[in-house]
Parts: sequence; structure tokens; C-alpha cells
Amino acid sequence: MKPADHGGLRAIRYSDWDDDRLGQYDPRDFADLLHRRALDVAEDVYHPGNYEMVELDPAVYRERLTFYLRRRAWGECYFGTLTPARQITLLGDDEIAMKLRLARQINDEVRHHDVFADEVKRLGGEWRITNFPAPKPLLRMYGVQLEQSSAAELAAANQYSGEIVLSVQDREEDNVLRLLLDERIMAVLEDIEADEPAHIAIGRDLVRRYARTPSEMRAMAAAQELFLEAQITQHVSELETLGCRRVRAAPAFGLR
Repeated sequence: MKPADHGGLRAIRYSDWDDDRLGQYDPRDFADLLHRRALDVAEDVYHPGNYEMVELDPAVYRERLTFYLRRRAWGECYFGTLTPARQITLLGDDEIAMKLRLARQINDEVRHHDVFADEVKRLGGEWRITNFPAPKPLLRMYGVQLEQSSAAELAAANQYSGEIVLSVQDREEDNVLRLLLDERIMAVLEDIEADEPAHIAIGRDLVRRYARTPSEMRAMAAAQELFLEAQITQHVSELETLGCRRVRAAPAFGLR
């Protein structure tokens, strides 16, 4: 990946590759390609050098922070519990070990939801997920995941995209959230991000297991691309509502 003429990161669209090119990669190397691509996107989206700070009225900031935390709680439920639950139903009867790992992820994500909900309550906001008016971009993101037909494609659009993006949010360096959130909220992120490596590993192992043919690789690449594109838009928008403005073009897909 490299910066494009428009000043932003351009990611390789592996789903455009033909069978011969995809067939050059074994499952482990293909999984590494997907991981690196998602991490490149994450690092670009959250790099403070791509933003300038904007001063917000304290009351406006508090309102937006409360909504941000409500959205995070909603995401932990929809992306963190419902999608792994569907993966469990798609796996075969002989894949007990992976199903147990997914069940542990669901348990982690329920805790994550509760952590964010507690912060919403502390700020005086409506924390109940049934009362959260999910924005259309979030519903589109969830729809992208629902469209996937296999546990591995879901992994590429969940544990191996969204979870990788989330994994950069507790970094000490090169993390714009450190400029937008106070120490208490950052401590919350650090707490939940400790669970993410295990979730990412689920995605890695599912991708490796089912990247057996170019067509399977292409389906996983396309699933990751669809979700990352939606996630880029959502996360950049959220960051800007918290008090910054993007000064460099957001990551985009296009290179072959």
C-alpha cells in the first residue's frame, strides 16, 4: 500500500486479482495480506497527523461523547456477539474447539458492552441498547456482515477487519484518540483492547483454514473490503464529531 495522488492511503483490492495471482499465496501468506491491509487502514484512520484539532463547546462535546459511547456499546453487541453467534451456526459439528473460542469472544463482547454502557450511565445518557437509534451507516456495516455466507467470510469482515482496526485504539503513540478522550475513557479502551488479540487470532485461523482456493480467497478479500470501506467512513466521522477535522484524504481501495 502507498499514498495515492489524492494524498490518502490507497489499499490493494485483492478481490480484483485473478486466480493465478491469488494462487501464488498459501493460506498463511494470504492471511498475512489481509491482516496487513486492515492494520494499514487502521493506522491511517487513527494517526493524529491526518487531523487538526477543533475546539468544541464543553456541552456539545459531552453530548457527542455520550453518543459515541452509546454507539460503541451497540457495536459490541451487534458486531461482537451476533456475528460470532452466526459463525458458530455455520461451522461444522466437528469444529468444537473453534466454536468454544467464538463463545469466549461473545462473553468478552458482552463485558465490553457493559463497560461502555456504564460510562454512558455515568454521563447521564440513555444506556439501554433497545433505545439506541442506530445510524444508517452502522446498519449498512452490519448488513455487510449479514451478507456473508461462510464463517470464514464473516471472519474476514469481523475479527479480521473490525477487530484489527479496534486494536490500535489503545496505543500510546500515533493515536488521535489520545487527543480526543480523557484518561478515564482511554483506560476503558485499554481494558477492552486487551481481549482483541484473541479475537483477531480467531479471524486469522478461520481465514487460514478456508483460504484453500483462489475463489475462497477472493470471497474473503471482498468481504473484508466491503466492511473496511464502511468502517473507514464511520470511524473518520466519529473522530471528527469528537473534536478534529481530517486534513488528508481518508483511506480508499483501488490499487491492483
